[in-house]
Amino acid sequence: MVYLGAVHPGEDDYRELTELLFGARERYRRVRATVRHSRRGVLATEAINRYVEYAFRNNILSNFDPPYDEPRYREYADLEEISRLWHERPNRWRQETDPSDGSGTFYRVVDGEGPWWFFKPPDWADWSPTNGGGFSPDGELSGLLDPYELRYNELNYSILGTGGRTFGHRSNVDVRDTVEVEAQAVSSDYAPLEPFEAGADDYALSVDAEIGIILRLASRLRGEEYDLFEISDIAFDEVFAEGTFRLELPGVEFRAVEDS
Repeated sequence: MVYLGAVHPGEDDYRELTELLFGARERYRRVRATVRHSRRGVLATEAINRYVEYAFRNNILSNFDPPYDEPRYREYADLEEISRLWHERPNRWRQETDPSDGSGTFYRVVDGEGPWWFFKPPDWADWSPTNGGGFSPDGELSGLLDPYELRYNELNYSILGTGGRTFGHRSNVDVRDTVEVEAQAVSSDYAPLEPFEAGADDYALSVDAEIGIILRLASRLRGEEYDLFEISDIAFDEVFAEGTFRLELPGVEFRAVEDS
């Protein structure tokens, strides 16, 4: 359940925001997007370990994250990576991500309830002839295009106003109206779902005012954005090329695994 908080500017606005976000999946048939994910490692490390400390003191992590007698600290490096997404409702997806370490493009492709493929260079290559519902793109990405996946996030939202952001490159420029939103976690007892980062003070969102997808989401610490997902190019209801939701890579032999 998403908790909608603050008394300004009114309950009707929060109801409309909820309907906008959770109804996005019904407002398009197909979507193609390019997403930039960037992270400031020092601030991200500070934020997550603040959450780890809190969770350990309150016995939230102690039963799950050994060693049990001390917190398991984490360290994040700077990150800058690009993902390309294709989605056809209800559950056909293709994800191509170029990691910042230059290790090569990795893929997550699923053809609905049919076959899926996963490839991570140099040689992790799996596939299954059927999908039982457990295989999908990375949730931090799919949740941007289908915010209904994030409906159980325990967050308070404050609507800041409306605006407009430009998306696209060169001649393919699209200015989309947005709803500008701030969100805060209701309680630190529950880590938010990705792409909301645990340990952040708050989050800033730009929600597409027509469709309801999340065009921009920043996790913030002391007012500074340290983890950012931003859609740089987007198109709705294009006709996808045949084979979009299949994966064949020259020289790669996929290993059959059990249904996911």
